[in-house]
Amino acid sequence: MPHRSEPPHRPCPSCGSDARQYAAADGRPAWETQAYCTAPDTQFLACDRGWGPPPPHVRARLTAMEGTVHLAVGGPNGAPLKAVRAFYALTLDELRTARTTGLQATPFEAAFLLAPAPDNGPPGR
Repeated sequence: MPHRSEPPHRPCPSCGSDARQYAAADGRPAWETQAYCTAPDTQFLACDRGWGPPPPHVRARLTAMEGTVHLAVGGPNGAPLKAVRAFYALTLDELRTARTTGLQATPFEAAFLLAPAPDNGPPGR
């Protein structure tokens, strides 16, 4: 007998979800997401949040909502190499590739990484 998979869950008209990235009060990048349904028999609210880049499923939701932008890495107009490597936890090989091709970032990630660093001296590019 062939295996049949169930169709993916399709939310009802009362279902919704939201995700966002923001700079927390201490300056660290943060993200949060929520999913909800307001239908009388199935009301629920599920929330999650964290620091740094969002996990893949949250980033997928963010990029579906906001799109992505090209982020130049290094150089006079790009995001600082050290900040990019730390934010995305890149290996040196991944950083070299990003330096050459840039990255697809969420609008928040691009703005966060391109923002002037706090007064800790000149940024390392």
